[in-house]
Amino acid sequence: MLKSVFLLFLAWASTADAGPWPRGKGDAFIMTSLQVTAPNLEGPASYYFSNYLEYGLTDSFTFGADVGHSVSGESKSIAFLRHPLWQHNTTHYFAAEIGLGQVAGNVVVRPGFSYGRGFSNGKTSSWLTVDLLFEHHLVKKHTDFKADITYGLNHHGGFKSMIQIQTGKQTGDPSFLRLAPSFALPMGASSHLEIGGSIALRGTDEYGLKVGFWKNF
Repeated sequence: MLKSVFLLFLAWASTADAGPWPRGKGDAFIMTSLQVTAPNLEGPASYYFSNYLEYGLTDSFTFGADVGHSVSGESKSIAFLRHPLWQHNTTHYFAAEIGLGQVAGNVVVRPGFSYGRGFSNGKTSSWLTVDLLFEHHLVKKHTDFKADITYGLNHHGGFKSMIQIQTGKQTGDPSFLRLAPSFALPMGASSHLEIGGSIALRGTDEYGLKVGFWKNF
């Protein structure tokens, strides 16, 4: 029974997705998180720290830094610049970004594309994002990719709940598919504590637990 409850808890996880919306000039967002993954309750477990930053250089250009682990699970440090591509009636948003940095000490170029849409029925609001990233290794001349689809709900009092589908493929490995729901508890007017986990649906058997902190400036 204890194992079943623990595995159910591990099924809650996510990332604070960037999406296509620009930050706006002078606005910033930071996220730091710890994620623990293991094939089962007996382990062995792996620990990953991640840090993420966005800053609005202008109302259109958003600068970002992504430090943590790549699609392959190797360490990464990438800086990127995002700009909106197209907006339709304040409903559908598209953006493109280009990143440059390193994965496991190797130089990578990381182009990306994102789509987002907000929903509101007058009482509650929600959002949908689709994020696609390609990590192209310049020396090794291969490309890994990752795609996330996220649906989130804004609840009363600043509470948020999200569910995310994560998929991707590293060169030489089979593709993966993970389900990663999470919830975020408000900590003041501009901060949230995220608690969640992930469970593999395809690829390597893996469960994950995540604790993260967000803050808007």
